Amino acid sequence: MNKASVVWVYIAIASSATLAATLWSTGWAFAGGLCAIWFYQTHKLKQLTEWLNSYDKQAELPDAQGVWGRVFDQITELQIKHFKSQQELTTAILRIQKTANALGEGVVTVDASGALEWWNVAARKMLGLKNKQDRGAPLLHFLRKPDFFSYYQKADFTHPICVQSPVHAEQTLEIAVTEFAKGDRLLIMRDITDSQKLERMRQDFIGNVSHELRTPLTVIHGYLETFQLHHPELDATIQKAHMRMLVQTQRMTNLVQDLLLLSRLEGSDSQPEVVHNDMAVLLKQACDEAQASAAKLNKQLTINRHLETHKHVMGAEQEIYSVLINLVLNAVKYTQNGGNIDITWHETDDGLCLTVLDDGIGICQEHLSRLTERFYRVDHSRASASGGTGLGLAIAKRIMLRHKGSLNITSQEGRGSCFTCIFPSPDKDLH
Repeated sequence: MNKASVVWVYIAIASSATLAATLWSTGWAFAGGLCAIWFYQTHKLKQLTEWLNSYDKQAELPDAQGVWGRVFDQITELQIKHFKSQQELTTAILRIQKTANALGEGVVTVDASGALEWWNVAARKMLGLKNKQDRGAPLLHFLRKPDFFSYYQKADFTHPICVQSPVHAEQTLEIAVTEFAKGDRLLIMRDITDSQKLERMRQDFIGNVSHELRTPLTVIHGYLETFQLHHPELDATIQKAHMRMLVQTQRMTNLVQDLLLLSRLEGSDSQPEVVHNDMAVLLKQACDEAQASAAKLNKQLTINRHLETHKHVMGAEQEIYSVLINLVLNAVKYTQNGGNIDITWHETDDGLCLTVLDDGIGICQEHLSRLTERFYRVDHSRASASGGTGLGLAIAKRIMLRHKGSLNITSQEGRGSCFTCIFPSPDKDLH
């Protein structure tokens, strides 16, 4: 027992004895003892309150025995555990920050109000941040691009956004945003300048090569047609060889045209010309062309068109028709003789929908996610027989993205396929 405790006990005993001797009453003695105990408890509470209110983090709890001793011991134990937890948390945070600083990608954390909380070295260089002055400053003060402002305010972070660096005009940043906690956001920034340059070089190469191939192919195709039309006296074997060359030249010409179209679509950042397109007219044209294509393939197909809405779609007419005819001719190629194709123009909650449904050979599920890749083939032998270029669906997807729409594909092997193009509603501005 410490000195203070001994003193209080002696005071209680002495007070009780004095009262008992003076008043010859055990009741008063008992009352005196209770008062002494009350004063003791009050003193310990005061000591605890002073310790809790102390700004000295190194201050120790006073010594005590009995109940107060156990209370103080438990508080001390909790204090030690809390201190260790703080140390572990601080160590973990420092380790995470060191790891983030070692990354080539920029990492920024932003609070619910949009103020900068922390960033790594790469982000500091990308955004031109300064550790002291800029902490707590609004993120949008550094990324003042209108596209990013709209992207950040809409809070739809499904896809990353590409913006020009505020520090280096020639640098392009890809920024992905993730929400966490209560409104806090984590930004991951990646320098994609080099990859964009490589992509532009690839597009330029494909465009230039395709353009250069178009002229000689036109010449070869013209001479082959001339031989076929004006020299019927040629040997049947030669005529057959000419026909094969003519077919393959036409196929090569189609490939070059598709490559040029895809290169133009991918290389253009401008929005398509917005006009009203009457889908009733476009559907009729596509159905007529599909019937002609089926006749060339010696197929008897039932092609139905369903016009469930008379709303027009907004966009570039040639591009929209390209999507439509690509999907319809694709259905013709892969639907067996006697099959059915349904082309439907209707409206849903998602927007205006163009659906091309067939009961053809279908596609295995493992291939669906890659169908819109350039030159992707489900079956090389089947693709060669159909004479396709392997770019039709890639072109369709690119056009849909330019028109702020989407292309969805569902299929079941042996049961047919369904291609759905979803366009924005007419009341939404494409720009």
